[in-house]
Amino acid sequence: MKTQLKKFIERTPYPVGRLFARIPFSYRLGKHYRAFGDLINKPNDDKNYILNHFSAIFEHAKENLPFYQAFYKEAGVEGLKIRTLDDIKKVPILSKARLRDQLHLFQGAIRLNTGGTSGSPMPFYVDKHAHAREWAYMHNIWSLRGYHYRDTKLTLRGKNLGNKGIQYNPVHNEFIVNTYLPPTEYLERLLEVVSKHNIRYLHGYPSAIYNFLKGISHIANEDEISTLKMHFSSCLLGSEFPMPYMSKYIKEKWNLDYISWYGHSEMCILAYDEYCKNQYTPFHSYGYVEVEHQKLIGTSYHNFDMPLIRYDSGDLVAPRYQENGILESFSIQQGREGDFVEDKQGLLIPITGLLFGRHHKAFDVLDCIQVKQVAKGKITFLVTTTKNIPEKKLYDLFDMSHAAIDHDIKVIDSPILTKAGKQLLLVR
Repeated sequence: MKTQLKKFIERTPYPVGRLFARIPFSYRLGKHYRAFGDLINKPNDDKNYILNHFSAIFEHAKENLPFYQAFYKEAGVEGLKIRTLDDIKKVPILSKARLRDQLHLFQGAIRLNTGGTSGSPMPFYVDKHAHAREWAYMHNIWSLRGYHYRDTKLTLRGKNLGNKGIQYNPVHNEFIVNTYLPPTEYLERLLEVVSKHNIRYLHGYPSAIYNFLKGISHIANEDEISTLKMHFSSCLLGSEFPMPYMSKYIKEKWNLDYISWYGHSEMCILAYDEYCKNQYTPFHSYGYVEVEHQKLIGTSYHNFDMPLIRYDSGDLVAPRYQENGILESFSIQQGREGDFVEDKQGLLIPITGLLFGRHHKAFDVLDCIQVKQVAKGKITFLVTTTKNIPEKKLYDLFDMSHAAIDHDIKVIDSPILTKAGKQLLLVR
């Protein structure tokens, strides 16, 4: 019923939909939105809160869920009691591979799927209060850039609107840009919307916003770009790690501030990078976050339908701890574990290092660079550009010195995206 109502409201024309957009989320999502809003202000180093909530979800899993009963019996921790942070480390880490085929052992209020950007999609369940919890935290993060739910924003994700360039969505008070169309199809409408509604915030995947701004810069005249720059002030970047060349372009070419956050569909971990320094501060009231062997581990201690306890996110990070042993922040090092290419000797080379750890001149003239491994020790750079650059010149733009990897270059019309509209670094 709620899903049908949401779809109905999303189709509501702006004059009527704008009235709905003024209704506070505390009324739309109820007391749980307000309750989780209060939780956000809980001290991030409250060890008792962490231990009590971890213990509660751990005991629930042992007593009520066959999957965990078998898993913990096998690990020999069925009698474990959580009294210290060291006790938490005795609980075995849960991998996506272990869980993927066991969905039939769970039931829940809402069924979701991971996006599968690492090549491993997985269905799972969340509790009925998950969305209220999620929006309470998200609005808190956005407020660090001055955002209020009554501010109309421009959203760029993966939604295909068919032949519509821009469409209003009253549920989140946003104008959605159809990233599947070239900017020439909606530039005039964009300028009208941005000016009329005083849009200051761009919200979406970093790659989508980057490609959008790049596309606009290629077709708009100086006055039109000045109009957009006069209104745009901040970007709300989610669901992807903002690659250095993207954040540099957003800041230097468009003079835009931004805030990014780390989260995933499974809702175990939520963290934000307030100062754009790749230092993500986790909300330990949202879920308990740890790092073990550089792997980012999360526990969803509010989801009793299908708790994910010490769940391996698949991301590699560098941790920074508080004196009491609780994680203070982390920096994302190499993204997903699968974002590697294999060189001629069989060594796994992280793509982030291969691309961003070297001084490739390509980033000065190309709009997008993606990587595809075609054989052991051989990769293809998939690139997009609006410049007429001879193919031989393209090869001179990449520094592949001292890398045991052969490479070729293929120019494509537009970046390769997932079904959700995310831009992959490694194309499989």
